[in-house]
Amino acid sequence: MNDIKQLLEYIVSNIVNHPEDVQIETQDQGNDSIFFLINVNPEDTGRVIGKSGKVIRSIRQIVRIAGIRQNIHTRVDLKDDTQNSDSQAIIDPSSEENLPSVDADVSPADATPEEVPTQE
Repeated sequence: MNDIKQLLEYIVSNIVNHPEDVQIETQDQGNDSIFFLINVNPEDTGRVIGKSGKVIRSIRQIVRIAGIRQNIHTRVDLKDDTQNSDSQAIIDPSSEENLPSVDADVSPADATPEEVPTQE
């Protein structure tokens, strides 16, 4: 676990402009599962997220692979201090448990021609 935390600190501190402000909080969640919360200077939040979230997704993937090598399930989130004083984490949108449920009742009459499947 310590190796994974050091890897995460190394990656994040080399991305940001204020490496001295990088803090990684860990929580052991039992069942060989660890939660990492990255806290960076508010100016660096965008650098860690990256364009369309590509950087944070890459960080999560690297940490996930390092965890697999040690038989540990990992989860990485970024603490977001920019919205309010009650800091909230930026949650991985690819995780199924974090997706909102959507009930879409779209009939073919409401759809644009591109959305209507054709039968050949």
